[in-house]
Amino acid sequence: MAPRNHLCLVLTIFLSVFALSPMPTIAVISRSSQVKVPLPAPSSKLVAQLCNGKSILNRRFCLKALSNPEAAAAKDLNQLANVLMKLAASNAQATLNVINYMVKQPGSPQSLKALQTCVDVYKYAIQSFGMIFAEFSEDPMTANYDVSVVGPEADNCENAMAAAKIRAPRISAGNRFLRYYSSMGSEITASVEVGTMGRR
Repeated sequence: MAPRNHLCLVLTIFLSVFALSPMPTIAVISRSSQVKVPLPAPSSKLVAQLCNGKSILNRRFCLKALSNPEAAAAKDLNQLANVLMKLAASNAQATLNVINYMVKQPGSPQSLKALQTCVDVYKYAIQSFGMIFAEFSEDPMTANYDVSVVGPEADNCENAMAAAKIRAPRISAGNRFLRYYSSMGSEITASVEVGTMGRR
């Protein structure tokens, strides 16, 4: 009887531990579901070409951001660049609004300094995105440089927040999107510069 009781006890403990640890099963389901999620359909051939470019940091983001009637209606790169830069500036403005709200809240001098760094980053990004379209038709090389340097600026904001121990998920998301839009702008301006994209 004793060995049988011992076996029952071991089985009971094993089943209890197994039942209380569902994490591997969740992880497997999560991983497989990520694989099955399809990419958004491109709204036009131009959008598909842009989002497949080498400079694009996040293809899914690119396709989703440009899955709108304005992007679909763009007949050439100039029109698509205009749509893209307006989206980028609007997104940057939304993040700047969040930062400005946080600046008005009580906080340490270190936090305020970090947030001011982010304010400067986003003001610069909005100004740059606003200039790109004007530069685009006249000097694609300058436009390419100006839009490319916006991405690293997002790192300045992120690093300043990390140093001040500020946890702000919406600003971090804005920084990530700033990098994505910068890569998209870099791709579209480089494509015009080398004259490849319109010929594909």
